[in-house]
Amino acid sequence: MKSITVAQLAERSETPLIDVREREEFAAGHVPGAVNLPMSEIGDLLHELPDGAFDVICQLGGRSARVVEALEARGYDVTNVEGGTAEWIAEGREVEIPA
Repeated sequence: MKSITVAQLAERSETPLIDVREREEFAAGHVPGAVNLPMSEIGDLLHELPDGAFDVICQLGGRSARVVEALEARGYDVTNVEGGTAEWIAEGREVEIPA
């Protein structure tokens, strides 16, 4: 499984980011530009996944790792973000909160 750190994520600007946390977690704050496709619903949302390579993030990195494994098995070019949103926030990075 491919993975990157949050520092590497911060340097990426062209790669779509999918946040697989539940909707209320996402609404409490997320990495700017992330799109919310909750793990509990992703099986029904495969049509919303980006074409080409993309990154997957959750709170700590566990759920996103499971999603990445499942999507890799389906042929997606996908990368897990180690440490997740919690690490992003711990490093003092900007968080987006929907209005």
